Amino acid sequence: MKFFLSGEIDGTRPLDAIDKKFRVSRELVTNKLTPILESNDYGNAVKELSIIPIIVKQPKEMDDDGWFRERKLFKRKRSSADFRLRIDYDQFCNGDDKARIDLIVKNIINSVKILSSRATKDFDGERLEADILNAFK
Repeated sequence: MKFFLSGEIDGTRPLDAIDKKFRVSRELVTNKLTPILESNDYGNAVKELSIIPIIVKQPKEMDDDGWFRERKLFKRKRSSADFRLRIDYDQFCNGDDKARIDLIVKNIINSVKILSSRATKDFDGERLEADILNAFK
């Protein structure tokens, strides 16, 4: 399975250094998960998994207007999934490296659970979830 991890990150608060904090955590998670996920077969239903956490702090009005909406996309014909779920900005920004990694892993696991409910044929979501969790024990 191909694995891609990126992020929609709030760049309006440079003193928070959220972009640097995310980059460090993303690299660690990517380096740990990519070899595991690419060397395993979780079925034909999902061959490509893109996870793009949303870590923004925005006024309620922007939420109401639909800025940075979550996305839970599974394309059966292309065997691909694209998930953009939120991570709490303050928790991520104020946490240490371990806490930030845990938040990203939790975001990935939540995405896999949703994906498992949609890709019901020929997708071993339980094994994918277990492999992810085992990588970070």
